[in-house]
Amino acid sequence: MLVTASIVIDAPLPGMSLNPARTTGSAAWAGTWMGAWMYLVAPPLGMLIATEAYRRAPGGPSVRCAKLQHDGTQRCIFRCGYATAVR
Repeated sequence: MLVTASIVIDAPLPGMSLNPARTTGSAAWAGTWMGAWMYLVAPPLGMLIATEAYRRAPGGPSVRCAKLQHDGTQRCIFRCGYATAVR
């Protein structure tokens, strides 16, 4: 649904595509880089906004680490303190 909505909304905009490689290649060949900043700024900004929204949501602060699976045999490489919090 997200891809369909993106195509329906973004398709009328000139130079818009879902594939950054296609957009970058076309822009390099044509010598126009006006919209390239969006591919550099939008992903990190979106990650920061999503992280802040999740942390402010109920239950968000209880998440200590982004690692999907913590098992008792290996330490967490992110030093999140999971092993000390569980035991």
